[in-house]
Amino acid sequence: MPLLLSRRAFLLTGVALGGTALVAAVGGVGYLASVDVDGLDGYVDGDRAVLNAFLTIHEDGRVVVSVPRTEMGQGIHTGLAMVVAEELDIPFDDRISVEFPVEPLPAYASWFNVLQQRPEEASGPVVWVGRRVLGLLGFIATGASASTMALWYPMRVAGAAARQMLLAAGAARLGVPVNQLTTADGFVRHEASGQSLSYGELAREASVLPPPNDPPLKPASDWRLIGRSQPRVDLPAKIRGEPVFGMDVVQPGLLYASIRHAPVFGAQVARVVNEAEVRTVAGVRDVAIIDGRQVAVVAESWWRAEQAAQRLDIEWAQTDGDGINSAEMSARLQAALGSDAPYENINDGDVEASIANSSMSVIEKTYEVPFLTHACMEPMNATVIVREDGTAEAWVPSQSPLGVRTGVQRGTEWGSVEPTSITCNITMNGGAFGRRGDLDVAAQAAFLATRHRGRPVKLIWSREEDVGRGLYRSHAAARLRAVLGPDGLPSAYDALVAAQSVIESVAGRNLPFNPGPNGDRLTVEGVDKLHYAIPNRRIRSQHVASHVPIGLWRSNGFSFNTFFTESFIDECALAAGRDPLDYRRALLRNSPRHLTVLNRVAEMAGWGSAMAPGRGRGIAIEECYRSVVAQVAEVTVGENGVVTVDRVFCAIDVGMVINPDAVIAQMEGGIAFGVTAALMSSITLESGAVVESNFHDFPMLRLANAPEIEVTIVDSGLPPGGAGEPGIVPIAGAIANAIQAATGRRIRSLPLTTTETIAERRTRTVLPTSAV
Repeated sequence: MPLLLSRRAFLLTGVALGGTALVAAVGGVGYLASVDVDGLDGYVDGDRAVLNAFLTIHEDGRVVVSVPRTEMGQGIHTGLAMVVAEELDIPFDDRISVEFPVEPLPAYASWFNVLQQRPEEASGPVVWVGRRVLGLLGFIATGASASTMALWYPMRVAGAAARQMLLAAGAARLGVPVNQLTTADGFVRHEASGQSLSYGELAREASVLPPPNDPPLKPASDWRLIGRSQPRVDLPAKIRGEPVFGMDVVQPGLLYASIRHAPVFGAQVARVVNEAEVRTVAGVRDVAIIDGRQVAVVAESWWRAEQAAQRLDIEWAQTDGDGINSAEMSARLQAALGSDAPYENINDGDVEASIANSSMSVIEKTYEVPFLTHACMEPMNATVIVREDGTAEAWVPSQSPLGVRTGVQRGTEWGSVEPTSITCNITMNGGAFGRRGDLDVAAQAAFLATRHRGRPVKLIWSREEDVGRGLYRSHAAARLRAVLGPDGLPSAYDALVAAQSVIESVAGRNLPFNPGPNGDRLTVEGVDKLHYAIPNRRIRSQHVASHVPIGLWRSNGFSFNTFFTESFIDECALAAGRDPLDYRRALLRNSPRHLTVLNRVAEMAGWGSAMAPGRGRGIAIEECYRSVVAQVAEVTVGENGVVTVDRVFCAIDVGMVINPDAVIAQMEGGIAFGVTAALMSSITLESGAVVESNFHDFPMLRLANAPEIEVTIVDSGLPPGGAGEPGIVPIAGAIANAIQAATGRRIRSLPLTTTETIAERRTRTVLPTSAV
């Protein structure tokens, strides 16, 4: 794959590799201020001055903050703009706006996602080179709850560096020493003379000054914005209906496309029986086979394209997936739990000896979850134009500009359009949850646009294509064992997880190399439970291949593994005759951060108070994305077996909180998402194909049956952790534990139901639309 290397990026790299900047980069924060500056070939453009990669100031005082992450409703454009405003010393008002830059600058690269380090912790040549290489590749991606973790520190430095440059420009203009100047509310002030200059007046002069190598950062005691809830910068425009989502894109001469994928994943198109007939439908401009696996209809409107696509008579070639159903997939998982040679992820102590030689109680339980789809409210779509001059432009609600560019290249058959000739526009998106990081939709739209050069083509998947022919979270199963000592606590813990490797699936579709399934950390995240004090611990995994394409899904392995492990911890507590809260407290004796969060949520929920018959309370805790989150769910199980989640209490230690309101909103949204998955969601297979097709059989939680949610933020003083995914993670386990408390029945599979087993549920062709 060619490098997405612009002249600016080339110049930046040349300077960085030259010597002095390398020293600054390895040595401290100076790498950002002295190297990753936007525009060595001109700092001033019209009335705006570019002070660094993250910050532009206009002559009228308007400040534009560049946030190289997709705003998907999580509030990162607001939070990261607050960080810059704090260090720049400007009010957080309508003078601040945010844009999403898509140029491949090293400063924008999502290197944290790969290297798993916070910027303030990273040092050394390896980290520096990794950051630079990923920057040159244009690796900008939004996911893994990493946006704030990755950018809060660089953007603090960017704001602080710009403030120092403005002070220097003010000192030169006023003819006074810098140390006699202060800043406040977007002005440089000289108190002795009463003179002041706005940032807009100084921006052009400041932009040509050398940036400071190590600008001082504000102490927390001086913060006026960070840690205080601020209104979101995107809300006023959203209320007015102004933001452009992918579905809103309109371009002159726009064509529309609808698509049909094989019912059984991987099947090739044998032939389109009635292609000639469909081409004669009013408004239809094209019928195209894409990659031998999909058939698309291009028309003057999407309705005409979709109506024509519904008339397609497609014969699909046979595949190895024909005839496979959910029962067989479940059997494969269970067989994998008996594997003779699973991959060993962690082996601390001697688990086998502990189990074999123990005269104590050995607890062993098996759990299972189904495939799930993302069900984004905005269906998959992409708009692409390929022009006669060899340039292309794309408008896509994507989590990654690199993914869009690579998808366009793939769709135009690798080489007909150079990467530097592709203009990428990332629109707002109506939900993503990992689904919008893939290349498929952009590649399909680009293929069709190549057939209709000079006219943009907007491809929209129908809801049925999205739910029934898209990408999924893996099904999974786990066998958990523990040896309970005299005190009832585990002296040994053995976990084996069987699942399809998401890394192998994603890489196989999108990358020129595939690391294979072994060592896929996403398969086992949430299983290790390192915060629990257990002396002997073994974590193993077994890849279970299938014909179903899987992808990244909000919280990935945590979404099922924490359900497994926190259900299991409750089962151990009950076997030991101990209260589940006190049992966890004992296990967290060496983890004060986790214990603080656990105690806080128990206090919020009034743990231990009496509940009415048919009602129960359950608790669960997890560390994920460098945050610690604990939840208590209160449920009612009716006489008909229907489960209602009445209330959820959530305590989270997300480290330093930039915008508290955003963290609370993320917990509330994550809990609603998690309750939906725990009670209502399942993708089932019959004859190799997905049964579900829309919200009538893959239902969503509605406001009428959503639980009351109470969130408390616990301050640990640590750097920021992730907030986008932790809210989902403990909820299924907390609900399962609450059902056990209410009914005495342990449910070990999702979705949670008190009226049928997972095997019975899989004999049904349509899922119930009630909570269970």
